[in-house]
Parts: sequence; C-alpha cells; structure tokens
Amino acid sequence: MAGICWLGAAQDAAAFFPFSLRKEELKTDYSQTVWDRIMLEQSVTDMRRGMGEMAQARYKEASNSFAKAVIKNSKDPLPYLLLGASLYWAGQVDAAESEYKEALRLDPKNAMAYQLLGIASGWKGNVAQAQEYFLKANELDSLKADTHMNLGSTYAVQLKLEKALEHFRRAVELAPREPLYHYQLGTLYEAMGRDEQAEESFKKALRLFPYYEDAQLSLGALYEKLNRPKEALKYYKKAVRTKPGDYVARLRYAFLLMRQGDTRKAREVLEEAFSITRFKAEGLALNAVYRASGRGAEAFRKQIEQFKESLQKVSPSKPIDVEVSLEYNPVAKPTQTPSKKGTSFEQAYQHFRASGELADASASRAFKRMFSLPEASADERQQQIEQFISGLEQTIAQAGADYNINMSLQGRTPDYSSPAALTQNMTAAPKAVYDPRIVGNDMGLWVMGRTWLMFVDDAEEELQTYVNKCPAGNTCSLLMGLAALARGNATAAAEAFMQANRADSQDPLALLGLGTASVVAGDDPQAKTYYEQALAADPKNKTAARNLKILAD
Repeated sequence: MAGICWLGAAQDAAAFFPFSLRKEELKTDYSQTVWDRIMLEQSVTDMRRGMGEMAQARYKEASNSFAKAVIKNSKDPLPYLLLGASLYWAGQVDAAESEYKEALRLDPKNAMAYQLLGIASGWKGNVAQAQEYFLKANELDSLKADTHMNLGSTYAVQLKLEKALEHFRRAVELAPREPLYHYQLGTLYEAMGRDEQAEESFKKALRLFPYYEDAQLSLGALYEKLNRPKEALKYYKKAVRTKPGDYVARLRYAFLLMRQGDTRKAREVLEEAFSITRFKAEGLALNAVYRASGRGAEAFRKQIEQFKESLQKVSPSKPIDVEVSLEYNPVAKPTQTPSKKGTSFEQAYQHFRASGELADASASRAFKRMFSLPEASADERQQQIEQFISGLEQTIAQAGADYNINMSLQGRTPDYSSPAALTQNMTAAPKAVYDPRIVGNDMGLWVMGRTWLMFVDDAEEELQTYVNKCPAGNTCSLLMGLAALARGNATAAAEAFMQANRADSQDPLALLGLGTASVVAGDDPQAKTYYEQALAADPKNKTAARNLKILAD
C-alpha cells in the first residue's frame, strides 16, 4: 500500500530542518537607520540561537528565540517561518500555520511558506489542501527535491501512482545522493508492482548509506515476496546486525529460517528478541504501543485515553517523542454488479479502478508522524498533551464512516545509551522494560510504504496458516507471541507463549517469552519466576541470565 512522506517530519531536526541562514536569506528592505541595523543583527543572533536549540530538540527554547527574532525583524518572513517550524515540532500545528501565513502576507511568493503549510495540512489528514500548497511551492521553486517528494506523496496516497512517480523521480534527479529519496522511490516502485526497479532503488539507498536498516529490511521482504529466500535471508541478517534491538526484523528473519527448515538457527535469532532492558530514571520513560481498528473517533476513545494517561505519568522535565501511525482503508461499498469472486478490499479496489470510479473517498492512505513534547512545567505539559490528543481525535474524526482505520501510538523520551519504558498499565517505574523497536529511523520518520507494524501484519497473516500444521513444533507459537510483543499486547503474547509451553514445558524460549510478556504487563515478580525456569531448563541461556540480572539490579 502506498503511504505518505512529509520530509518536514524527519526525526533528526538538524539534518532536515529546512533553513540554513545563508546570507541571501537575510536580506531586508528597511535597514536605513543604525537602530534598524542593530535590531537586524540581534534578530540574526536570535535565529542562530534558535537553530542550535532546534538541533538539540529544545523546541520551547527555540520558539522563544525565534519569537524574539520576529519582534526585532517583523518585516522579514524568515523569522516567522522559523517560529512556525519550532511550534510545529512542538506539536502546535495550528499556531505554526498562523506563523506560516504571516510569512506569506509579507512575501506572497515564498515557496518555503507554502511547503511548510503543506506539511501541516498533511499532518491534519487534509491531503487535497496539502497538495495545493505543494503545487504552489513547486510552481515558485521547481528545483527543491523535498517539495517534489512531498508533492509526489500526496498523489501516492490518492493512488495516482504514475503522477507520484513523476515527482519521486524528479526528487532523485535533484538530490541523487539522498538515500531517503531512493528508498522511498523503491517503495513506490514496489507498490506499482515494478519489483526490479524497487530492488535497484533499495540497493542505491544502501550504497549511499550501507547501514540504512529500513532499506535492508524492505529489500529482505521484497526478496521474500519474489521467492528468493537466500537473498532475503542475507538482508534480514544485515538488518539484525545493524540494529540488534529491532525485534520486528528478528520476527521476519526467524520465520523465514523456520520455513527454510533451519529451526535451530531460527530459535537462535528468536532468543535475543526476548531481551529486556534496565529502567533508568534518565532513560526512556514511556514506550507504550497502542493499536486499534475501527471507524470514527469513538472506536479509539479507550486507547487514546489510556495513552493520554501514560503521557501524564512522565515527568514534565523530560521531553517526549510521540510516534503516530495511522492507516486508512476505504470501506468497500456495494455496487450494481458485485464481483463473483468475493468482496475483499483488494477486489473492491480493483473494481473501482477498472470502472474509473476511484476518487479521494476510496483511496487508501497511511502516514507516520513524530511529535515532540518539549520539557515544560506541569501545567504546560498538560496543555501540550491536551493539544496533541485534540489534534489526534480531529484527524481520526475527519475520516468519518468512509474508512476503517488502524492506529498505533508510541511514546518515548530520548536517551541514546539506555532505552527503557513504562507500559500502559503501570503506576510506578519498573525495574525492567521491553522495547521491540529500539531503532528509530535513521533517515526520517514519515516513510512511503509499509510501517514497521505492517511488516508484523504480513508475518502474522502468513503465520495463521502455519499454526495448526507448524513444521517446527512450537516455533510458530513463539513467533506469534513475538508479533504480539512487537505491538505491546502482553495478553495475546502470553497466550501464544503459554501454548508453546504446553507443547513443551521445558522449552526455554517459551519460558523466556512468558517472562518478557510479564514485563510488558508490569509484573516483574512473575517475570523473574519464568526467567528462573528458563535458566533451569537451559543453564547456558544468556538471555535468561541477563534478564534476571536486570530484574535483580
């Protein structure tokens, strides 16, 4: 399925923030007096300070610096754009839009203002409005690669893939050494069924950035789909080596190994996936994955409320990154001549496409966005949370009854040396935590194509066909349990691992899985019991020993 990529939502602000304060960007037309020149120089100093604060993800301080620059240089659109961008990164999308529009009032032909307005509209789910803004930005400056990539993405989510391809290719032409663009072009090719070109694009991304784990994982999945298991295993192995903590990659890798008859190696790959990490107060304070499906905001009320409660548990002195993944699938509508082959979404889509009836209302769309809640006072943090939740509810509500929606939410505070987490059911910090995706995204967070949860979905769907006739004993149940852990679903994970345990009560991996499911559920004492049983069953099991040490510490 084609998704959407807003480059303004990349994780690394320093890498993707669209301003450099070059000299030509600092021109003004009102520096006639000494006082004016002093104010202009101070404005530039404030903007430079704000840029440094943005690079450190200190969005509140950056907003203050840019606001000072606006006051001292109120006739120049640049400070307004910078202020708006800092507000956007802090999750205040409406306020950001106001600043962008003020920049446009000062400079009606400012391409960057239209670009940033498009990104804001994209987050709100208004793809048509985003497309209008990107078209205007591209009209004013047709040589910006990120504008072409964003514009192409709006066509992709409307399933106008040929039009999307036109702009994706142009983005690659303008920035041939940007691995993200090659990666996204590859996912578009794959969505179009042009697998050879997808393979070529993924490989180009890897030549430019050999440790691009998303490209490694996508290339492995592509080879798996093409029934080239040897090559798929090669790239799954690379992905796991690049990011050992990516248990989604481990799920795909182990599952393919099992189907190739190498159950021993599959179990070796699985064992590491049950590792937990030590909780530290300065580390990751929240990593709750919430997944739900339904129509309209009401179907998600419980999950959103639980997520809100989890956000409120984090000290306001800690910044929080919140990752939102929303996937919209159109509800199949009855037609005058229903297909004899069935009424699946794929068949319904093919009917619409063949009949020419495909419109925005029937277009699948998926997108992924990272918000940042900067450190704040208790009252300010509550306001941040309320604004975020309100925006999320509005975005979901806009889909109405025309779409089935899949949603996942994940929050974390940045700590690059000792990740840790709180699950949604905890009221106090645990000794240990489980994070199925301690990887981030090196190249940016909005990616065109499948999100990491979609990789889980694909594996789970195929696993369902193996559960009752698994060729490798209880390994299928272990894989099902790991898929549930990747989603943060402790109950489903425990059920799968218990089934594996019933098949072999001395299987250390089933006991490890039960222990890690207990950690996710917030029951450290029960987890300790299961890890002790796993170590008794296999005294050389390093994961069990390491997990027990973490719980003891």
